[in-house]
Amino acid sequence: MENAQPPRFAEGSLAHALRDRFDRGQRPLLVGVAGDSGSGKTTYTEGIEWLLGADLVSQISLDGYHKEDRATRRQSGASPLDPNANHLAQAAADLAQLQQGIAVDIPRYDHRQGQFLPPRRHTPTPVILIEGLHTLYPEFQSLLDFRIFVDSDVRVKREWKFTRDTQERGYADTEAESQIASRADEFEKWLADQQYAADVVVRIHPSTLGTLALDGVEDDCNDTCYHIEVIVTPNQLSQGSLYFPVDLSTMTRQEALPFMLAMIPSRFQGHGVNVLHVDGHMPLAALDTLENEIRQFIGKPAAPATTTASQALPPTIRFAQMLVAWPFLGHLATPTNAV
Repeated sequence: MENAQPPRFAEGSLAHALRDRFDRGQRPLLVGVAGDSGSGKTTYTEGIEWLLGADLVSQISLDGYHKEDRATRRQSGASPLDPNANHLAQAAADLAQLQQGIAVDIPRYDHRQGQFLPPRRHTPTPVILIEGLHTLYPEFQSLLDFRIFVDSDVRVKREWKFTRDTQERGYADTEAESQIASRADEFEKWLADQQYAADVVVRIHPSTLGTLALDGVEDDCNDTCYHIEVIVTPNQLSQGSLYFPVDLSTMTRQEALPFMLAMIPSRFQGHGVNVLHVDGHMPLAALDTLENEIRQFIGKPAAPATTTASQALPPTIRFAQMLVAWPFLGHLATPTNAV
């Protein structure tokens, strides 16, 4: 059976440039995504992979570099958030090999069973997404081309982590509650400072639209809406325009849905940043248009209406996926990276 050939992309597109530079022997581009357990890291790695495509992107979880499995941690009392409970030096060495285009056996961890799996050989792709608790630690800084930190509000993180751990990872309710409580201080101690090394910081809060209503909001959308901050360091990349169409006439109708979009230039750790705020029911048709504009920039065909990315996600999360992906794609499109 003949080896499958990589797909062909339109000449001049970002996808074509990424594939071409890789085929000419240039190194893969490494993207680090860090954050607490249950913060939503996977949402953003999956969003980037969806937009660029699995033919250009592969993912690696650093969870396989934990030193102990779940049963052993119950006995030792160790926390995976502690950097000393992870083989970070080995992880950095493996990523350095991948960066040089060398296939590596990556250790794996099965969260459902709480056990390690046999390593899997990872062959480099044009873009490699690395997700983990400590991905922006100093050991990895020189290896990463782009850095994302995801920080969810305690209330959101508790809801997401409890649901995930009890429904997908086999934790009893009491054990999940105990772990959430014990790890609150560990996040601040071992993980939070990574945000200061990030190119983009994503903060996810419960919706705050109700605070803007006069005598109460008609649709507070608490179960499906989140208030998301995206903190971006301004750049001078020549990336072209990206339009988000909004039908203003819908705002005067009875069936109008609440949403908010704002951009506020701010200061963060002593330097200028742009902070984008999004909340509420983002118009779905506008999200589809925005996604297809990004795919056109990449050189990918428009997504079929029945397979639009992350349709099950709350619209603000889906919108934030694209907000996070856009500066990263601009970074890829710079001449030193894309060609």
